[in-house]
Parts: sequence; structure tokens; C-alpha cells
Amino acid sequence: MNKNFLIAASLVTSFFATAQEATTDDDKVVKNKKGHEILPKAGDIGLGFNAIPVMDALVNAVRLNQGVGGQNSNANGYVNSTNNQIVGKYFLSNNTAVRARVSVNTTSGSKVFQVQDAQARYDASFGTPDDVLAASILRVDDKATYSKSNINLAVGYEMRRGYRRLQGFYGGELIVGGTSGRQFNTYGNDFSADITTGVDFTNDFNAGGINQQFNTSTRVTRNLSVRERGNFRLGLRGFIGVEYFFAPKISVGAEYGWGYAFNWRRGQTLVREVYQNGQNGPTVFNEEISLDSRETQKGFSVDNNSNNGFSMTNLVNAGQSNLIGGSGAITLMFHF
Repeated sequence: MNKNFLIAASLVTSFFATAQEATTDDDKVVKNKKGHEILPKAGDIGLGFNAIPVMDALVNAVRLNQGVGGQNSNANGYVNSTNNQIVGKYFLSNNTAVRARVSVNTTSGSKVFQVQDAQARYDASFGTPDDVLAASILRVDDKATYSKSNINLAVGYEMRRGYRRLQGFYGGELIVGGTSGRQFNTYGNDFSADITTGVDFTNDFNAGGINQQFNTSTRVTRNLSVRERGNFRLGLRGFIGVEYFFAPKISVGAEYGWGYAFNWRRGQTLVREVYQNGQNGPTVFNEEISLDSRETQKGFSVDNNSNNGFSMTNLVNAGQSNLIGGSGAITLMFHF
């Protein structure tokens, strides 16, 4: 009896020991054959980018190698709206992380065009033909300075679970963004009510014209500053995706999302200088005008829904917005 009891006790003990060993093995850190950890852990930082441009290059190389011309422009249907975003993560635990997507795209510069010196030409008109000829080659500068920006920031919380190299993730994020543009113009020739012939030469920067002639019988305007139509965007997005670690701490992932966004777009406004020869004689003054109306949009949408009026990746007539678009249908991540 005692012998049977000891055998039974031994079997039960062996069973629980085996079960405990199996559980322990499952909970061990996943490593490759060389002993390197594969998955990220608490305290790790992840940095990544949208791998679609790389895949486009590879696909185009294959197409050209096969004798197929042309470029692959989103031909495979994956999201292609966030090429300029940096993706970052910080792992709070082995299975949770805070994440951020950032894109800050700005440009600024200036253009200078030379035009005839209208004041010198006017003064020379009272002199000899040689004076007129000498004045005709004198130039002054018209200058335009401009700046544009398109900024997006998404902050979210991510939860993860999976088996060994294959990991699933899901969560949500808050997204804000906006676009803006300004242009300021200065002119070498003044609009002057004292010069009865007006100003013969000025530049229309956006139209590409250099000489804009007028006389005392016309009303002519030129832009001093332009505030381009821009927008402000705010949204909430839920996402779900999968990630495969093909090398230690290096993964390729795919995600898709659904969210709600609010887009507000202001109209274009400008300040312009006016030369006008009215009933009281020539006058020069500034005026501010609005060229279009403000717009608002709000609604739910899935990622990459650019053909919808409530699209989260594009705002009607507002240029690049890229509000809700995922961090990339194909994302390459590095963890350290």
C-alpha cells in the first residue's frame, strides 16, 4: 500500500514538475540559435519608418528586369500616404508600449526678379535721349519670401500579444496636424501718386509675369502679403496589426485603422497695394480681402480612404493632410 502510494505520489510530482517546466519554457525569452533575444522588452525603444518606398523600388526593379515599363504607383493597393513619417515606440512592459508618429515638413525661401527702375525712367523723361537710354538699363529688385509647413503628430498606446516571432498589436492614438503657407512681397518701384505716369514695371510673382504696365487711367493692384488656405486637424484612431521579427529586435509589420477626425480649413486672405486714379486724382492705398470661404469636415473613415469627401488622408482643396493614414501598411522597425 505504502509502495503504491509512493509510486502514485511520484507520478503526480513528475507530472506537475513536467507541466511547470513546460510553462516555464513558454515564458522564457525568445532567442535565436546564437542566443540573441528576438522580441523587445520593457525599457526598449523602437524606431521605424514606412517601408513602402523601399518596396516600390524593389517592385519597380523587378518590373524593369522583366521588361515591364512604368512606375509602380501604389499598384499593389497598400497604404502609401505616410512616407515622410518617423515612427517611435517606448515599451512600458514586454506587452505594452506608448508610440508616436511625427512628420514635420517645411519649406521656405525667396525669389528675386529685376525690373526696370521706373523712378529713374520718369526722371530721365525730362532729359535728353541719352538720359532716357541710360535710365532704361537701370534695374531694381522685386522680392518674394515664402514659407510653408505641413505638421502631423500622433500619440498612442499599444498592446501586444503573440507567439514567438509573430506578434499581434492593437490600440488607439490621438492625432493633431495642420498646414499653413505665407508669402510676403516687396517691390523696387513704389506705387506713387506723385508720379503722374504711374509705375510702369512691377512683378506678378505667381503668374510669372515681369512687366505689368499701367497708366493714370487704370486701377492696378499688387499683393503685399498672402496667407494661403491652411487647415487644422484633430482625430482619434483605433488600429490593429501584425508584426514579424525576422531578426533579433528587427521586425516588419502591417497595420490598419479606423478613426474619427475633424478638419477645419481657413480661407485665403491677402493684403494688396492699390494704385487708383479716381475722380480726385491718383491715390495709393492698401486693402485686405478674403478670396474664399472657411470649411469644416468631420466624420468616420478607414485608412487610405482618399476618394471620400470625409477622407482622413486628404482634405478637399487643402493639399497634403495625411491625418489618419496608418504608420504604413508595411513598416520596418528597429528596437534597441
